[in-house]
Amino acid sequence: MNGISAAYAGRGGMRMRKTAKRATARCWAVVLLLLLGCILPPKLPRGRMVIPLRVERLLEEALREETDPDRLVYVRTACALTGQVGYFWGGKSHSLGWDGAWGWPRRVTAPGSETTGWIHPYGLDCSGFASWAAAAALEDPGAYELVGEGVREQYARSSPTLEPRPGDLAFYPDLSHVGVVLGRDRAGVIWVVHCSYSQGGVVVTPGSVGFIMYGTPEIFTEDGDIFHPTFQGID
Repeated sequence: MNGISAAYAGRGGMRMRKTAKRATARCWAVVLLLLLGCILPPKLPRGRMVIPLRVERLLEEALREETDPDRLVYVRTACALTGQVGYFWGGKSHSLGWDGAWGWPRRVTAPGSETTGWIHPYGLDCSGFASWAAAAALEDPGAYELVGEGVREQYARSSPTLEPRPGDLAFYPDLSHVGVVLGRDRAGVIWVVHCSYSQGGVVVTPGSVGFIMYGTPEIFTEDGDIFHPTFQGID
């Protein structure tokens, strides 16, 4: 009986250890879920494209003299991501609207950044933002190619202008950054919407933060007329 009792006791101990391990694993899973619940929600975009009220008020001034519906829809589409999509080095999107990948963790694979190899919530880089907004506004993937991919290509495909209008592109002098011009406020200040690394995502700022060169993308030139019918009926 003592031997049998010892055997049963040994089996009971094993079952208890297994139960304890499963309980520990469940506890760690709960802790992980709680941590993700605290960390991820502020990082995840809300999944809808809505222009913030403060930006709407700025647009009332910046767009007051613009009548081209093509330019208006481009600017408003770009502004709809303000505060909702984060910066991601090498981040591009060919989605003609909200991209379901935005906000979810992904490894940075594009070379040339201190974040290369890190895992970040997926988003856009500055040039990817400008191209995405064009394709989404026109609802035509061909617009993405017209605007170009990468700041240098976007600059090369733009027609330089000294009097930027809403929808023109704004560039840093070293071509390290690009944004979309909103227009001028009543004080004459140029405003730009751009996806900023230093500010963590899509923001609206005065052009004086570093933009000094401006160009009109091909979607607003004669070469881009092929895409204009897509805009008919948009207000």
